[in-house]
Amino acid sequence: MASHNEIGQVEQIAGEVFRVDEREIDWGIAVAGMLAVALPLLVGLAVGEPTLGLLAALGGLNVALVVPGRDVSDRWAWGLLCLVGSVVAIALADLTQPSIAACVIATFVWTGAWSTLRVAGKHGALTGFALGAVFIITNGLPAQPLGSAVAALAVGGAAGLVLMLIAGGGPAPAQGEATWPGVGATLHEVWSRLATRPVLRHHALRIGLATAASVLAYRLVDLSFGYWVALTVLAILQPDPHASRIRSIQRSTGSFIGILIAALFVYLSGDPWVLAAAASLMALALFAMRERSYHWLVMLLTPTALLMVSSVFYSGVGLAGYRVLNTVLGIVIALAASWLLWGNDEIGKPPPPLTPR
Repeated sequence: MASHNEIGQVEQIAGEVFRVDEREIDWGIAVAGMLAVALPLLVGLAVGEPTLGLLAALGGLNVALVVPGRDVSDRWAWGLLCLVGSVVAIALADLTQPSIAACVIATFVWTGAWSTLRVAGKHGALTGFALGAVFIITNGLPAQPLGSAVAALAVGGAAGLVLMLIAGGGPAPAQGEATWPGVGATLHEVWSRLATRPVLRHHALRIGLATAASVLAYRLVDLSFGYWVALTVLAILQPDPHASRIRSIQRSTGSFIGILIAALFVYLSGDPWVLAAAASLMALALFAMRERSYHWLVMLLTPTALLMVSSVFYSGVGLAGYRVLNTVLGIVIALAASWLLWGNDEIGKPPPPLTPR
């Protein structure tokens, strides 16, 4: 029988995994986030350019997700950083896609560098993830003419930024929660901590090495939708093994529930308009619940992304099978990296997030 200590540990882990912050839903933000995804997808379908519509929707989704609920200048600055970073990411992805070696090197540098934004707290970590994710996704999708792809993502991202600024950007900080620092202060602090704290250096190297290894593996074996392996690694890895284990549970449970939701829609209809509408519905729920918990964010982001892709590259319910396989592979790689790559650092808790100056 399990001891009281073991039961207590399980309860503690469950509490961390499924913790939900009780925050009032801002339906204005939810509608703005939905429109950032829905409008590009539907316009792309209407004009016969579904792939460009998908790229524009990806830009809108990324930028809308990272706009914080702070004063206008902060929201504008962080949204613009994500927009510009996303445009650079898609250009870099296009230039490196023909060469496996170039893809691996670019993945290592890009994901490792942006992971350092976690010094700005959980929202900075989300921005770093979004910028790493847009490179990984566009590098794994079929290549498009660079000018058109960049323009589509830029227009979608700009629309997402405008929509979120009009809607207000997000909820006010919870009591005791630090507000976002400015972009300049964050970048200055990143450089300072990289020079003085091994934890941040090791985390950036761990992210870069693990995502690059994932890209190398899926490109070598030509794994369908293999970029989800690297995406899972990017989402899970944290500065210490315990946090990575918590993220792996949140990611796996949230992803599997989200995959089932997406599979149901795909099973019921293969019509791209229906799937785009379903992706929009999931985006509405995502932006309504995104501030409540990471588990809810993953559970709703997964079907949003899957339905977005399915509306353009329809693969039937089989897409869900690829997603499960690639998620499992990503979890295994991430957990291995969390232990093997500086996993024994005496780091205690990660460095405190940067606060505004």
